[in-house]
Amino acid sequence: MEKQFENFKLRYTIGGLIFGLLLSLIILIITLEINNYDFSFHSIIEINKENPVNILLLISPFLAISVLAYFTGVYTDSINKKRLSDNELSNNRFESINNFIDKLRKGETIQKTDDFSDTDKIGKSLMNLKDELEKSKEEEDSRQKEDSQRSWTSGGLALFGAVLREYNENIDVLANKVISELVKYIDAKQAGFYLTDLSDPNNWVIREVANFAYGRKRFANKKFNWGEGLIGACINEKKSTFIDNIDENYFEIESGLGSAKPRSILIVPIITEEGIIHGALEISSFKIYEDFEIMFVEQIAASIAITISTLKINEETARLLKESREQAEVLTRQEDELRKTISDMRRLQENADIQSVAFRSYQDSTNKALIRAEFSNNGNLEFANKRFLDLFGYKSNTEVQDKHISNFIDPKEDMWFENVSNEIINKNKHFEGILNHVSKTGKNLWIESSYIGMRDDKGKVEKILFLGINATDLKLNAENLQNKIEIINNSVYKMDLSPSDDINNIGIRLLNFLNYTNEDILNISIHNFIPDEDKQAFKVILENVKTNNQVYEGDFSFKDKNNNVFRFFTNIFCEKDTNDNLVSVSVILFDYNQEFLAKQKIFELEKTVSQLNENIQESREKFNRRIELAREEMKELYTEIETSNIFHETTLSLLPDAVITLNSENKIIYVNESVLELWASLDDVYTGNDVSTLFPKLEKEQKGTYLGDLFNINLTEKVLGDRENVYIIDKEGKRKELTMLMTEVSLGLRKRLTVFLTINP
Repeated sequence: MEKQFENFKLRYTIGGLIFGLLLSLIILIITLEINNYDFSFHSIIEINKENPVNILLLISPFLAISVLAYFTGVYTDSINKKRLSDNELSNNRFESINNFIDKLRKGETIQKTDDFSDTDKIGKSLMNLKDELEKSKEEEDSRQKEDSQRSWTSGGLALFGAVLREYNENIDVLANKVISELVKYIDAKQAGFYLTDLSDPNNWVIREVANFAYGRKRFANKKFNWGEGLIGACINEKKSTFIDNIDENYFEIESGLGSAKPRSILIVPIITEEGIIHGALEISSFKIYEDFEIMFVEQIAASIAITISTLKINEETARLLKESREQAEVLTRQEDELRKTISDMRRLQENADIQSVAFRSYQDSTNKALIRAEFSNNGNLEFANKRFLDLFGYKSNTEVQDKHISNFIDPKEDMWFENVSNEIINKNKHFEGILNHVSKTGKNLWIESSYIGMRDDKGKVEKILFLGINATDLKLNAENLQNKIEIINNSVYKMDLSPSDDINNIGIRLLNFLNYTNEDILNISIHNFIPDEDKQAFKVILENVKTNNQVYEGDFSFKDKNNNVFRFFTNIFCEKDTNDNLVSVSVILFDYNQEFLAKQKIFELEKTVSQLNENIQESREKFNRRIELAREEMKELYTEIETSNIFHETTLSLLPDAVITLNSENKIIYVNESVLELWASLDDVYTGNDVSTLFPKLEKEQKGTYLGDLFNINLTEKVLGDRENVYIIDKEGKRKELTMLMTEVSLGLRKRLTVFLTINP
């Protein structure tokens, strides 16, 4: 380029020199002609001598034209250089624009460039076009992402809806199937299914019924107290918990390649819309879940809650049917129980003997009891083993350390330990017996106890050892058995005879029936109550019972105080001790005069039971048919509701109006894309939150009707079915004038309030 410029200067300069030389030569020739000189070198010298001015006339054109040609060449070079520079700039700018447009066409990322000045309209237009295309691409990506999320959510709801419908017969099978499918669908690494256990009203607990990790099921054995840990807190508060900053002490997820801590924990309550809590889902993963995935799990949990509620209703129905069958069986068994009454009473007497022997054997083994504690000489507890702590309701030795023995015994026996310790320490004795102790909660405990002095090598008692066996159940059983025996003695016709046939004891009922008092018959022979014609036979029967250990069952006659004769069904058997020595003879009597009436009642009862069984069977069949029909209707209704919800949301999403729906708790359950555009919001941060997130309270009143004052499900008076002009304040603080149409739908306790908004022209 520089050479080209230098050639222009040289070319113009040489041309000027040649042209000036020619012009000077022409002037010279003319001058020679005018002065009549011939054209020769001598003539040129002569004419210049004559007039030196001629030299200037000859040199001036040459110099002037040469200089003019030189400066003309310089000027021409500068013009060409500027033209070429402008062409180069134009070419570079064109190349920049071409590269910019090519990147836009290919969708490549374009950084801000300095090629375009602030006054460059084309550059500004291209940058604006870039921004608009990027914004359009972002919006398209956002729409595709939302469509993908919506499709993913709809597919998941359909999948789990089918699972819940297919596995709704057993809660364990349902839990395992749901948790395994959920782990796969949301790409979790580990999950647990927890249910509340309210069977004990005083101790509500939370149990793990299913879990799943790395494609395999683990044994579910976790149990939490109510409100304990993250699971308990989630169920207690009835709110979802999402943690993405896992503590380093949290559990690790293990696999065949090693172990790693999860990146996030999601705990969702299994709760119905009515607020009935059934349990929780716990999910751990190496990924951070997005809001739509958390909402999906919450929707699944709500569907699970509905299924569990239905399952519990079915179980309650089955329980009622079972109770009906059991009641029918009870009526059937009453006849058998009536026939077995005599043999049952005999077994009760035998059990009483066995319990008595077992109780004495229990007393003999107190020195080997496993309950152990050590007390100082002044009665302060120094040590207690686990059996002692568990029995008395304590958790560790620190709770009972240095407590006085009076904290563990009945206050009525407050002076007991002083007497016992004096006997042990000063008289080298020990104590054995059943004592009434008291647990931490005040519960009475009967313990077969031994208190023994532990002596040092000098024979001095340094502490008192307590050994015991829990005899609370045995004590209560013995008391219950004694009470039962007394009830039997007072409820049936019964008497006990000595080996010599004298009456040792007689039941109040039989005593009153025979019109005697205890003083009248005590130590009187039973033969005084037998009619003369039956005395010999009765003696033979008694002898066989006592000698051969036989049991007599048959009817016999007895006389009352007024010699009135009554017929009884008699059961006679002997009672012997462990050495097979006769202790007493028991005689149990049943009024035989009412036998016929009893048989009639039994016959009528049999007919009634038979009719009742037929009625129950018929009711059962009707009830089963009704349950089956209801189950099919529920399946169809669930499918219709699920389909209707999808159609409803799809239809609302396509409306040009902005649509907002509230539930009965005044929470936003649906907004379409027009709402986000109206509020100038890029993301849906409203669904699932209170209506106040869309309509915050205004700091000062403005002219017109604020939609936030009208759109509230708790208002007693609402503007329903009429169009109303209102205004809102979007996220940027701008006021927008709208036309509102509000509708309300109720279904049982559930309510939905929906508003349709149109921008005023």
